[in-house]
Amino acid sequence: MAYEIEEAKRLVIEAGKRLVKTGLITRTWGNISARISDTQFIITPSGRAYETLTPAELVVVNIDDCSYDYCIKPSSERGVHAVAYKHHPTVDFVIHTHQKAATIVGITGMEIRNVYSQYKDVLGDKIPVADYAMSTTTALRKNVEMCIMMNPGSRAIMLKNHGALCMGDSYEQAFELADTLEKCCERVIKDNYLRHSWAKEYSKEDKRNYYLNKKDAGKMPERIFDLGSSVRNDNIFTLTVAGKTVDVDLETGLGINGAVPQCAKIHKAIYDTQNCTMIKQVVNPDVIAFSCTGETMIPMIDDFAQIAGVDVKCCPWIDGDYDACAKEIGKCSDARNVVFIQANGAMITGDNDNDLKALQSIVEKACEAEQDVTIFNRNQYVPRTERMIMRAVYLSKYSKRINK
Repeated sequence: MAYEIEEAKRLVIEAGKRLVKTGLITRTWGNISARISDTQFIITPSGRAYETLTPAELVVVNIDDCSYDYCIKPSSERGVHAVAYKHHPTVDFVIHTHQKAATIVGITGMEIRNVYSQYKDVLGDKIPVADYAMSTTTALRKNVEMCIMMNPGSRAIMLKNHGALCMGDSYEQAFELADTLEKCCERVIKDNYLRHSWAKEYSKEDKRNYYLNKKDAGKMPERIFDLGSSVRNDNIFTLTVAGKTVDVDLETGLGINGAVPQCAKIHKAIYDTQNCTMIKQVVNPDVIAFSCTGETMIPMIDDFAQIAGVDVKCCPWIDGDYDACAKEIGKCSDARNVVFIQANGAMITGDNDNDLKALQSIVEKACEAEQDVTIFNRNQYVPRTERMIMRAVYLSKYSKRINK
């Protein structure tokens, strides 16, 4: 039964905060809707932060043609929600998430045909995968619609290279679907590792080592160099390394109030290359593991392509030769918000803390995905043309709107 509009708005706003808190979405990626009649639903607006979303910003959309009569633009994925309501008359609440495990399994394009018995009551017998199409497009809506039509018993579906769609009869059921889907996909990932590695038990550390061995990339490094974090203010940046800070003149690279660590050359090279205000080193173990491979990361998740870059380079690390390293790192950071440094993680860039928090989350997810999908032996990349379009749109529109 459809929600009364005021109740629907309350639940959608509550859902947005819950999704951010639980990590099922990052920043404003993903979207939420609730049915308010046989012909209409309300949905979150495009590019608005969930933490500060108000009832007045939610948009009423017609199920039949996705039209709306409002000054605020609804989510560009409204067509995906519309087909869920169209083909499931009892569905009253839909959430599109970018949850980690489901996204990783979805990259492979392999449906889960025999759901584990403890999850069947919620998920049904099968979790299908909708074919990839670029987000916000008619092609994506059609692919999701075809997946729903071909799998009428499935209320949770994975979207290849993108995320998941959970279609509940209620707010509570939609979240139960999302939570159970994540647990199911986490077990699929663990069982796949155990099957390929012949290990007796699962541990993330062992999985990383297995991945590095499979990539012929050696072992996790015993030492990681502290390359610091910094904040830029006009022609000065404040560098923090090992808990100590120093102000550095961007033009000369000289310290203003103390001795300058060698890694300041790396920060200066990045600031010289791109117009950002913050730089941070990410040393999550999964990010370190990927950086050990020395490979360029080709996005397998479309929001990584949007926020990080069309591809992300990995620069060699030469201990002691900061000049050569800084030059290469600066060059590789051009047109990208991430650069990997071999066996030393990644440097990420942005304009505020929210930028860095969102970027760190998606980089960590992408690096874990690289491990798991490699073990699946089903690396499926987002097509380059789509990556270029999404990146251009993000830089020209989305990033400006979210930072207002």
